[in-house]
Amino acid sequence: MTTPVIAASDSGESHGAQPQDSAGRQNQQPSPPPPQQNAPQQQHPPGQQNPPQQNPFENVPEQPQRPAQPPNAPNIQEAKPATVGENIIEGIEFRGQRRVPQDTMRGLILTKKGDVYDEESIHRDFVALWNTGRFDDLRIEKEKGPNGGIILVFVVTERRTVHTIDYTGNKSISKSEILDRFKDRKVALTPESQFDPGKVQHARNVLQEYLAERGHQYATVTPQIRQVPPGGVDITFAINEGPKVKVGHIILDGNSVFSDRVVIRAMKNLKPIGIPHSWLFESLFARTYDSTKLDEDSERIRQFYQSRGYFEARVINHSEKVYDVYGRGVKIPLFNPKKPGKRADITMVISEGDKFYLRNFNFVGMKLFKTPDLIARQVFGMAPGDTFSTEKLQKGLDNLKKLYGNFGYIDFVPSPDPEPVPGKDQIDLTIDIDEGHQFFVRRIDFQGNTTTRDRVIRRELLINEGDLYSNQLWETSILRLNQLGYFEPLKPEDAATVTRDTKTNTVDLLLKLKERGKNSIQLNGGVSGISGSFIGFSYSTNNFLGLGETLSLSSQIGTLLSSVQFGFTEPYLFDRPIQAGFTVFYQRYSYDQGQQASILAGQNLIGYYNSLGTQNLLNYVTNGRGFTTFVSYQLKRSFTRVGLTYSYSTQTLRPLTAAATQYFDYLDFQGVGGPSSLVQTNTNCASTGGAPASVPCNPLTGIRMSTITPSIAYNTVNHPITPTRGLRFNLSFGYTGSIIGGNTNMLQPSLDIAYFRRGIWKSNVMGFHLASRFVTGYGGRVAPPITRYYMGGESDVRGFDILTISPVAWIPTDTSVAELNKDGTPRYLPGGVPATVTVPTYQLILPGGDTYSVFNYEYRIPIVGPVTLAPFLDAGIDRLTLPSQLGLNPNRVT
Repeated sequence: MTTPVIAASDSGESHGAQPQDSAGRQNQQPSPPPPQQNAPQQQHPPGQQNPPQQNPFENVPEQPQRPAQPPNAPNIQEAKPATVGENIIEGIEFRGQRRVPQDTMRGLILTKKGDVYDEESIHRDFVALWNTGRFDDLRIEKEKGPNGGIILVFVVTERRTVHTIDYTGNKSISKSEILDRFKDRKVALTPESQFDPGKVQHARNVLQEYLAERGHQYATVTPQIRQVPPGGVDITFAINEGPKVKVGHIILDGNSVFSDRVVIRAMKNLKPIGIPHSWLFESLFARTYDSTKLDEDSERIRQFYQSRGYFEARVINHSEKVYDVYGRGVKIPLFNPKKPGKRADITMVISEGDKFYLRNFNFVGMKLFKTPDLIARQVFGMAPGDTFSTEKLQKGLDNLKKLYGNFGYIDFVPSPDPEPVPGKDQIDLTIDIDEGHQFFVRRIDFQGNTTTRDRVIRRELLINEGDLYSNQLWETSILRLNQLGYFEPLKPEDAATVTRDTKTNTVDLLLKLKERGKNSIQLNGGVSGISGSFIGFSYSTNNFLGLGETLSLSSQIGTLLSSVQFGFTEPYLFDRPIQAGFTVFYQRYSYDQGQQASILAGQNLIGYYNSLGTQNLLNYVTNGRGFTTFVSYQLKRSFTRVGLTYSYSTQTLRPLTAAATQYFDYLDFQGVGGPSSLVQTNTNCASTGGAPASVPCNPLTGIRMSTITPSIAYNTVNHPITPTRGLRFNLSFGYTGSIIGGNTNMLQPSLDIAYFRRGIWKSNVMGFHLASRFVTGYGGRVAPPITRYYMGGESDVRGFDILTISPVAWIPTDTSVAELNKDGTPRYLPGGVPATVTVPTYQLILPGGDTYSVFNYEYRIPIVGPVTLAPFLDAGIDRLTLPSQLGLNPNRVT
């Protein structure tokens, strides 16, 4: 025998009183009616005599706004006098569920097998199951168990599940944009969720609002629900976007101080892109009309006037006139197709009022500063007699809050009260200040630094535990952390969780970090104008073992260029802000004139150059090796760093052809280090490929450069990889002298400046870069040819081949040609030797400049992820300031 105990159905019916939870509040979830005896008649909520209207979602039952709920005292069928065991719950069963596991339902109730039957406990379990929102129908039945006890049976009907959600007719917005908007507006309608008509209606409203923002004020959205057996539904939102509404003319009335163009420029959402009241731009680049944005633009106009002293100015009325258009305007294909649409002419009535001036400026409650007049002038930029500007007032309040925050007053609250003087064009400004208490830092913790040690982070912070909290020092600390490049960019306003303790006036700071990839491994290969065919490997880490150390190793093997380099940097030597490191390198470069010309021309010219004769080509090999060591010190609580670098390198040059030997001999390159170290005659010169034995094999061997470079740098750029703001300045002076080793004398001053700032739009970045260098020899010596400057390529002037920009020079040479008779036949000397004559010629060379200046401008527009659009402008100059440094060997000039 089955006896119903409690029953409820989410079918739009309402029975009895609303139940209350343990706190006495009415339950908001659908709850059941009192137990049904036999076949009770259908009842309706009070005041409703007729059945509710048919649900628009086909046959799917709609959840009422305040559904029926279980009574406080469930009507339990009277039982016969109990015998031993009759009030003991012998078992608990669940019937009707499909997706909800029995273990989940069993975990929601408190009644267990073996408990004594209790009406209040049964009612509590019933409410707990019903409030999950997973069931359309729920009832509890009693059955007699085989041992004389009670079996409780929970009979449920699960709500339907949303299988799919689709959209049709959406042209101006994509499905991904719809889902993003649903996420922003917290529309909890997703596949595999429980079907809820209220959520469907919410999604419909959000969709219609989104379409209105895109100019489709007359769009309609119709939800279509299709049942899918056994217990699912498919939802389709049928969208009819209707005509798109564009902004037509913007008509201003009442503005006499400022012209229409100036006032319309203060708007943002509805003004046309381009020149206002221009038939071309209004037709071609009209804004999409959105009535919800009209109030925002009205407020912007008010702020525009108030920032210029018109304190009582406002937009007292605005109206819109929407009308149909049929391809009105300039007919430009793709931009302005001839199709019907709608336009909205906007009329705005402005009341400008009088221009107000500041009469009195008072502070109430200011205790920290004793000179309020000075604060008014320096912080707010206004003093009595000046034009009253709400823009300056707001900026001044922000600056004053930062100023107080630098002294630990993080709960500082200013309350401005501008009061116009009756009958005058003056304002008395009073700022009521609640300074609060000074806060000190009690504890600083870190979260997310899985590799980086705490002490590496802590040494970049300018605030220590126990110090007075300072906004400025905290922002500077965040900037220093960003400059490391170890973490994703941090913002001072949300980089840390600040927990206040008002009893002790202390704060706990929890710095939330997200580490970037610290290791970089690259395998590369290809063909380039400098390296020829090459393959390379490199490894670098900017946070070795989480200690902040930098380690790099790179190697490359190519037909023209081979190199290997190893470097290490310790950023905090002896736990002090002393950066030290070293680099060692080896490089071999083989220059083949035919191969180089083929790479730059993009076609095989080796055969052509070989036809000229191998000994007539400019082929040579250079070898370089050396090391660099450096140390720098960052000034205390500053972004300025002073440094000292020492480097030593040896460069050798070996010509492979007679032409190369003659070329370097013509140039006065022995002035680099003196004839004794640069000209070595070798009577056995097989390496020159058959050159005469008297030809010097090594006209440039052993260029030894010992260089010391002091430098000063200033850097506030907020990130080394993706900068958005800041200034970087570096000034150095390289001194190479024989008195500190080596055999060259050279001076190399250098200046490098980079500046980043926000672009026209918030996410855009403008970058400026200026670099200038100069090199010259001294003491009768010239700078080595390898130190002269060439331009071209990605590092300076883009659009030119790499290192192809250079001054041009001519060097004299001679060529032996056969002497001919008058009849054109060769003339022979006695003994059958062909007669030749020496003809003087000039050879074109690119020696490189001694003065280098380059300017770069970029406007970076982020697209998605690391993809960025960056229009740029590059300009540079590479010139010979001191032509005497390229003098020829006097013994070779005839």
